[in-house]
Amino acid sequence: MKVIKTEELLNHCLKHKKSLTLSRTLVIKTLSKHSKPKSAYDLQKEINKIEGTNLNISTIYRVLDFWMKLGLIHKIAAINKFLMCLSPNEKHTHMLNFCTICEKVVETCSDRMGLNLKKSTQKLDLSFDNAHPVEIPVICSNCS
Repeated sequence: MKVIKTEELLNHCLKHKKSLTLSRTLVIKTLSKHSKPKSAYDLQKEINKIEGTNLNISTIYRVLDFWMKLGLIHKIAAINKFLMCLSPNEKHTHMLNFCTICEKVVETCSDRMGLNLKKSTQKLDLSFDNAHPVEIPVICSNCS
């Protein structure tokens, strides 16, 4: 996984008129080192190994929420874990196909999967909110 650069984070924050703090930087840089989803507690344990750092779990969750609102992090609610968004600038519905055995995630989008979620929900007299990713539990080829 590509570790995100501080300059990229700063530019993203400036674009959204938000500030880049040390805790925000630590959390997202730590998460960006991993290709598989991590829990807030995993992140806390890893971050607090850094000398002079002691972030509590509520701070970790607040920071994760901050980055989710800016579209740089996804949460897989089914397993309560987080991962970096592979294409944060694309305006589509993110589809997170996660293996229920090994937690490998394949991120794609509704367009590439041939799904028109907006049209499908309109048929039910609903409107689709693509601000949140769609989670699809799967079993990857390595685990099947």
